Amino acid sequence: MNINIEKIRHFSNQLLMKVDVPQDEAEIITEVLLEADLREIHSHGFLRLPIYVERIQKGLITNKVNINTEQENPALALLDGNYGSGQVVAYKAMEKSIEKAEESGIGLVAVKNSNHFGITAYYSLMAAKQDKIGIVISNVAPLMPAIGGAEKVIGNNPISIAAPSGEGDPIVLDMALSNTAFGKVLFAKEKNQPIPEGWGVDAKGVPTTNPDDVINGGFLSPVGGPKGFGLALMAEILTGVLSGGHFSKMIPSMYDVNQKQSISHFMLTIDIKQLIPLEIYYSSVKQLVSYIKDSKKAEGTDRIYLPGEIEFLKEKRNKEAGVPMEEKTFNSLNELARTLGVEGLTV
Repeated sequence: MNINIEKIRHFSNQLLMKVDVPQDEAEIITEVLLEADLREIHSHGFLRLPIYVERIQKGLITNKVNINTEQENPALALLDGNYGSGQVVAYKAMEKSIEKAEESGIGLVAVKNSNHFGITAYYSLMAAKQDKIGIVISNVAPLMPAIGGAEKVIGNNPISIAAPSGEGDPIVLDMALSNTAFGKVLFAKEKNQPIPEGWGVDAKGVPTTNPDDVINGGFLSPVGGPKGFGLALMAEILTGVLSGGHFSKMIPSMYDVNQKQSISHFMLTIDIKQLIPLEIYYSSVKQLVSYIKDSKKAEGTDRIYLPGEIEFLKEKRNKEAGVPMEEKTFNSLNELARTLGVEGLTV
């Protein structure tokens, strides 16, 4: 089914405000969730709203964000999110990163004591939309073992790099450092579908296509084996370790509703024009894109896509058609609305 954008936007804001989230913060959370579903990254869309609301109700996520600045100079800052909503903390941190890049050419903001912030690309794109390059990393609860291990010790820590391209959409890398995001396993379970081979293993380390095997004691598999694990480990250092926050086994699952999470973020913005003139940068990107787009295609391939291009095409289509949503998610949201006394969502 497809849901009218304004309907889901109003609905989500009302749910969040019902649990005492200020309107301006509710709107930020909603926009991040909305962009995920429009780009068909449903693992990070409104599927997550019920667990966010539950964690807010239990005091595990503070309903009003209160960010403390612990260290700051013209080029960098260390922020304490005080367990506020990850979307709001990350949004404000990226704003600060962009401001510092404007001043110093580069802006690094490290964040601790935040929460799950949704799709990483939302924040890197904030920089790309202002003629800057954005690099964003977050840690998460452990979901992967070390190579050769059989215990979750490292998150599939997501990374996004967004670079403006001038005339068209930015070029956006947005990836978890596992073969897939854990939310996609949850989404497969919701749809009662098997997961592809290579996504994960069961509790004994045996490859599986059953999402329940991964969810119940199993593990996600790192992308590229040792390379993916190595990148995830370095991402842990750049986020939890560098910020003085939590990392690895110190972080409980988002779905453990008895413990707070302390998630850390790394936000870096580069102001291109303070390195080279923008016209030279955009001319070079155009040439690079042409090398890729105009390259010889493999047999059976009609079009070569840039990173993020497919998601932009989906977003444009869904802005016309409405937000695609599974019936189970739709029903879950309406059950939440019923318990909170909020008017239900309609198609």
